[in-house]
Amino acid sequence: MNPASVLKHIWIMFVLVTCANGLVWRFRARAHIRAQPELAEGYGTLIRGLLFWGNAPWVVMGLGLEIGGVPNILHYFRPRDGNPWVLSFFVSAVVVWALSIQWIFFRGGAEMLLRYPGLFNQPITSPTAVKVCCLAALAGGVVGLLLMFLWDVPVPF
Repeated sequence: MNPASVLKHIWIMFVLVTCANGLVWRFRARAHIRAQPELAEGYGTLIRGLLFWGNAPWVVMGLGLEIGGVPNILHYFRPRDGNPWVLSFFVSAVVVWALSIQWIFFRGGAEMLLRYPGLFNQPITSPTAVKVCCLAALAGGVVGLLLMFLWDVPVPF
């Protein structure tokens, strides 16, 4: 497989990695569900949410690469060019961020995540810690997004 083909279809790997994370969550949840079967529905909701919302931007990227005329993934490092498919990817990511912030901060998401142990790889025990982690991740994403808009990244092909 040539590098150009890999760069055009790499979005599929991102979807598969997100699905693998869902499987890891499912695996981690098994022991907790055996101990407390009433948690099964909540774990399922969280895992479905991860799979849907976690893959939404990658699917938008895939549409741009497969049918939208975006030559390869490197063009997503140049949103400043104004390609509507590239911009749609960034809009979808920002929408997911906004919905995540709303859910975690205003709709009990931080507390829900704590009710379902095993999803975090670290011992997070307070809603405030979940919110701080969320804000740190968001800050990293915003910095990355701004850099992509500001830097003139050369695209070789």
